[in-house]
Amino acid sequence: MSETCENRSWVCVRGGLMAKTVAKLGDSKEVEFDDPGSWHEESHLPIDVVHQIVTILSERDTCSLGRCSRYWHAICSSDVVWFHLFHKRWASTSTATAIFSSRHLRGKDSPKRRLCDCMLIKPCSVHNLFKQHGEGWQAAYRNSHVEMRKRARAVVELIKARTRHESVEVADYQKGLMMLSTTGLALYDVFLFLFTSAQSVLVNLIGLHYCLFHLGAQGAELKELKEFLARSKVGERKVCLRWWSMGGWANGFRRRDEMQIRMASIANLTEPESVPLFQILDRGTLHEVLRVQISADFESSAWVQRDMHSQR
Repeated sequence: MSETCENRSWVCVRGGLMAKTVAKLGDSKEVEFDDPGSWHEESHLPIDVVHQIVTILSERDTCSLGRCSRYWHAICSSDVVWFHLFHKRWASTSTATAIFSSRHLRGKDSPKRRLCDCMLIKPCSVHNLFKQHGEGWQAAYRNSHVEMRKRARAVVELIKARTRHESVEVADYQKGLMMLSTTGLALYDVFLFLFTSAQSVLVNLIGLHYCLFHLGAQGAELKELKEFLARSKVGERKVCLRWWSMGGWANGFRRRDEMQIRMASIANLTEPESVPLFQILDRGTLHEVLRVQISADFESSAWVQRDMHSQR
């Protein structure tokens, strides 16, 4: 194999030690595709070890490595590699369950109702990603990626249609969350389609809500989520949550309605102390709560546009 191809292999792989290993594997002689057994017999490592090393890469790095030569193309296009990539990305969504989301947050039986009457569907019953008969796993991965992008776009379009002055009412937010909960998007799908600067902060928020309380991101997944938000600068974005509460009664007189405001960055909403804010979004306008609105910031609110400062 040429020196140029070895250099490309080095760039495609993340990490110095892994890069050296893959480059060394690439020293094997290049053969024709019509001899499927010989190209791995002359490799420095057994083919199953080569596959294990390649499956550590992301799908983008795998595709890049496959362009280096026919040898790497044969390995990176194999069903063994793409079967692993497919299940690594989407297998967890089939068993995803909602954890904290609930319409009932009060009373001694609220933990039971939280599990029985959750606004997010559990488990995701519409995760219909499967391999068609006669279709390779690379094609299945590609088709599933396109389908996930289509489903995510439908949620984004719904939020855009319901947004006024960069603000959305809680009922419309819940509709978007309900639609998102039926898409079967995995954590990486949310990173790719919803956690981008091209989307509004309202879309970022609904994606975060989905990751935390439907996919139940914890441990390593939660750490990966925080790192991605910091790396993409999405975590620096801020949202403003407002809700009106009916005034209570005192000495036979009803007090004025009260409005409460909370502002937080997307990154701060990943912390445990932000769970009550998501509970307000789940609960919506029930009992004494008259209205709930989510805005990009204080100035962009539709309430500000209507000159309702006197009611604050």
